[in-house]
Amino acid sequence: MAKNNNQQSGLSPTDFLAKKYFDQAERHFTGDGVPIDFKKAVDGYEQSAKLGYAPAIFSLGVCYIRGLGVEPDEQKAYELIKQAADMGNLDAQFTMGHFYFEGSVVERDYVKAVEIFQAAADKNHPGGLNDLGFCYQRGLGVEVDLEKAFDCYMRSAEQDFAAAQNNVGDCYNFGRGVKADGEKAYLYYYRAAQNGYPIAQNNVGMCYLNGRGVKMDYAQAVHWFEQAGRLGSPVAVANLGFCYETGRGLEKDAEKAVQLYTIAADADSAPGQYNLAKCLRDGVGTRADEHRAFSLFKRAAEQNFPVAYADLADCYARGIGTKADSELAEKFKKLAEDAGYPNSTAKQNN
Repeated sequence: MAKNNNQQSGLSPTDFLAKKYFDQAERHFTGDGVPIDFKKAVDGYEQSAKLGYAPAIFSLGVCYIRGLGVEPDEQKAYELIKQAADMGNLDAQFTMGHFYFEGSVVERDYVKAVEIFQAAADKNHPGGLNDLGFCYQRGLGVEVDLEKAFDCYMRSAEQDFAAAQNNVGDCYNFGRGVKADGEKAYLYYYRAAQNGYPIAQNNVGMCYLNGRGVKMDYAQAVHWFEQAGRLGSPVAVANLGFCYETGRGLEKDAEKAVQLYTIAADADSAPGQYNLAKCLRDGVGTRADEHRAFSLFKRAAEQNFPVAYADLADCYARGIGTKADSELAEKFKKLAEDAGYPNSTAKQNN
């Protein structure tokens, strides 16, 4: 006599049904053979979760974090993900580290976050390895150790984890924990970009724009900035604006550049704020507005965007868009010099 499907799978009838609901929900979540429908996905996750299926409980928590098919609710997300973590779900255990890292639902505790990331990394979880690497890079909950950070990123990248591939690219690009190598930086950025990671797509665009690790190609730079911009990267939108402003890979169009800089600046992109500020100060592609220019230089500088320091110093020194203030001018001039960007882009008229 033929066995039924759940007997063949070795699952109990309850577990078989729970997995069936979960698999259906996953298809609606990812658009696998059906249109993406987050509400239907949530319905399926809920049915599966009621039967005690840990992956569904975790996925339902993720929906509450991201507001997909439900209203965002971090407390509800925390409760669900903790439940799944207590059931032994590795993804949920790793995600608990983010609650401690962010400090939004529980009190921020970098040491506790590192413990959780380390436990996940010990099981070769790619997200745990990547986030543990970030903690070692920034010295959050542990002492700074760039070599350990690189090792964690690489172990995660080898599992095709896009964020880690991008971080390995950064390490090679800036010589963090490993010898700088532009070609390897481009290679890892490209791998992450191919995996649909918008930060990496922007970085590939920068490689083509500057000829870093690959032959300079403005058309390819524009292509990758457009790709990343479509996936929501405001920095890439700002970089595309730069291509329009300077005529790199596109016909020069200062007004289009200003439109793109504005979109990026409104999304709190420091490069967008900085480039829009320059256009407003100099009247490029838009009517000059020194007060708005000053405000945007200041916002970019507050995000520690080093290129903005010298221009902000110049604003304070010459009273551009603000009251002249020699002390603040000197402060930002020193910051600019220490950051290696000592010269303002302003035209000196006096």
